[in-house]
Amino acid sequence: MAKKQMTPEEYKAKLEIKAAKSERFSKVFLSSVAVMLSLVIAFSVVSIAQTTMLTVGKGGAVSVGGNNVNGGNSSTPNGDNSFVDGGNDVTPDNGDNSGAVTPDNNGGQTQTPPVAQTNENQEILDMYKTAVANARTKSKSVIRVKDGAINYKGIVEAGGLSSTASTLMGMFMAKDEASIEVKNEAWDKAKLPNANALTLNGVQKISRQDKGNTYVITVVAKNATNPKANADGVGSVAGVIEESQITGAIGAVPGLSLSNIKIDYENVTAVATVDKATGNLVELKLNAPCVLGLDAKLAFITMNGAKVGIQVITEYKISY
Repeated sequence: MAKKQMTPEEYKAKLEIKAAKSERFSKVFLSSVAVMLSLVIAFSVVSIAQTTMLTVGKGGAVSVGGNNVNGGNSSTPNGDNSFVDGGNDVTPDNGDNSGAVTPDNNGGQTQTPPVAQTNENQEILDMYKTAVANARTKSKSVIRVKDGAINYKGIVEAGGLSSTASTLMGMFMAKDEASIEVKNEAWDKAKLPNANALTLNGVQKISRQDKGNTYVITVVAKNATNPKANADGVGSVAGVIEESQITGAIGAVPGLSLSNIKIDYENVTAVATVDKATGNLVELKLNAPCVLGLDAKLAFITMNGAKVGIQVITEYKISY
């Protein structure tokens, strides 16, 4: 039977149908590749978050003990930016809250002025620095009671893969502060925070409470972006992650590049219990929330403005 000859109109319609099928296939294929690559980027962002947590932990991770943290993901209980330890308000002694911080809804931060340069504040700071130095040089043992991290303020922004990234983060981070593992493990005293460079210029709040045989000193560092380890402010209150450590975390992903890396630390707080008789630090509770932001690119997929909130929590007990 002779093959039916198509009219020009039928032939044109056939070509259009074929082109449409090809276009649909291309869209499905490219979309699938895009999802896979985005997933790699999302996983990389979460992996970096995990590396951040581990690296900071090795360098004197920060922690908080006994806090009522909103939803387990915030370092600003009660909504008034005061820090609570054991039920005690530790806003500055002058009560004017002049060092208050107002984080924005995107995990960013406002500028934080330094605490007042008063003799009392300097005396408290000197006591804190001496106590930390004693722990690093004179202590017989340091026990890391607990250590871990939670997703700060629930911040996970990885484009359309944000929900997937949140799920991945659950593999690396505790659900909330109450879920952080109690370790009670021996710890190298040299890995405690080094407060030598800390000055009132790097502090937004400082206070001291008389507890009978001890003082409880609370130091809140000024907010900082990409702080340096052991520098005044955040770097002297807690272990910090630096850009080189982040870029090293993605070396196992060929072709993945990162840029515009920014780590916003806010309300990094140390609560130190100091023995009155000796001036020694006997307990240290630190809380270091930060928001890691970056741009990521893999092949033809680009993810701009990826963010992960990381709140590292650790507690130490020191004996002499």
